[in-house]
Amino acid sequence: MNMDIQAEKLELIERLTRIQDVEIIRRIKEILSSQSGPVAGYDPNGNSISQSALLERAEASNRAIQEGRVSSIEDLEKESENW
Repeated sequence: MNMDIQAEKLELIERLTRIQDVEIIRRIKEILSSQSGPVAGYDPNGNSISQSALLERAEASNRAIQEGRVSSIEDLEKESENW
């Protein structure tokens, strides 16, 4: 299996040398430089969200719910009428 990983890395290196799109390079660098854990997803702008950041956001949401800092569907419907 270790040889398979090495072969995959070499293939990626070869492909990287041919990439001309700066945006793709930026995204790859972002993924590689992520020190806070594996990428769990991406935000609407295409920026990666780490697993730890996603967990932190979920915990903050749970605290907000426990503290009663929520909006009802009715409140959101009223608010959306002004959009």
